[in-house]
Amino acid sequence: MVKVDRLGKVRLEVSRGVQLNVLAREHAGQTISYVQFWRQFRKTYPELPTVTMRLTHVPGEKCFFDYSEGIDIICRETGEVKSTSFMCGVMAMSSYAYGEFTFTQKREDLTRSMESAFRYFGGVTPYVTVDNQKAAVDRAHWYDPDVNPTFVDFANHWGFAVVPARPFRPRDKGANESAIGVVQRQFFQEVRERKFYSLSELNIAFREYLERLNGTLMKDWGVSRRERFDGERSLLKPCPSENWEQSEWRKAKVHPDCHIQVLKKSYSVPFQFVGREVRVRITARLIEIFDEDLNPLASHSRLLGKEAHSTNLSHYPAEKLALTQFSIQSALRQAEAIGEETLKLVTELLGGAFPLKHLRRVQGILRLHESKRATTAGLEYAAKAALTYNRLQFPYIQATAEYFDKNGGRPSLVRAAPRRDANDIYVHEHTQTNEERFDDQ
Repeated sequence: MVKVDRLGKVRLEVSRGVQLNVLAREHAGQTISYVQFWRQFRKTYPELPTVTMRLTHVPGEKCFFDYSEGIDIICRETGEVKSTSFMCGVMAMSSYAYGEFTFTQKREDLTRSMESAFRYFGGVTPYVTVDNQKAAVDRAHWYDPDVNPTFVDFANHWGFAVVPARPFRPRDKGANESAIGVVQRQFFQEVRERKFYSLSELNIAFREYLERLNGTLMKDWGVSRRERFDGERSLLKPCPSENWEQSEWRKAKVHPDCHIQVLKKSYSVPFQFVGREVRVRITARLIEIFDEDLNPLASHSRLLGKEAHSTNLSHYPAEKLALTQFSIQSALRQAEAIGEETLKLVTELLGGAFPLKHLRRVQGILRLHESKRATTAGLEYAAKAALTYNRLQFPYIQATAEYFDKNGGRPSLVRAAPRRDANDIYVHEHTQTNEERFDDQ
């Protein structure tokens, strides 16, 4: 027999996750068998039954989304096997189901699959429960999970509130777990001998099964999923006319020049937010800037080419803008005093709709002459070379001017073919080999 006080210690260890057979070896040793130890422990501390609560769902109020492993696809040309994931969406009350196979569980695939599900249902529920995958939830928590801001934007577009499931609690989305189990036991087994060579081929086969699943009689209810769903279809909110545009959220700091840097491009922000952190929403066509409370601050067309700056002059304070305009006129006068080529270069850099973007570069070029690091002739030569070869960067202009001042004049910038005297004849002397002599004989 094992003493009762020792059994109390065993109970404490069991509550911490230690296996009972391990504790039997430690506390009973060879005195009694494991079966006797287990019976004595359970007689003293009976195992409490697991109690679950049946959830009653309001019609049209909630739907569940979750992933499971999918069915492999074979590349017809190479024979390579590629795995898939199965996304399942289920209406909470009626168990009306939708599903499709995707290559990944990333946010783009998740949101597109959810949109297809809403279109299939013919509406949107006020609440949507998702699992804690990174595509939707940044940080899982029992009481206060952090939903991904991009996924919140997606939810706002479709008009539903996100309710993440509790970690390690599949019963929070029991209807979804049940539907996935049904699909795995039925559809996965129906096609176990079949080979699929594309994702669309697999999804077409599953859609045929899905129609049978939703139309099959449910033994517990005496009606099909589709018949149960017909009673809550009218309670759904209508779907938006357009799908959600994929976006990405980032944080950025406003620099002293009233710009933020996003994807190696600069976009202006009102000067009142210099030094503060802002939130940026990036779409295929727009860059939208918000404060920490998501109040809109600015919006720009996304720069996709060589253009590096998008500036709204109204984002600058009036006195700074006036000073900048004065600096531009001053730079042009200083360049004119240096020479014609320098004036052409400065005019080229300060031309266009946004002259401020190259003002600092122009100031650096002019300071080369002002600080005596480059002579007038050297800077004129460098300006002409920069315009000729379209090399308008400051390091090239500085290096060219300094090299000119150090080494003197250079050949003409106009490219020309080398000259050759027509009387010069270049003949390759051919020496006859032994084999050629033998052939001649």
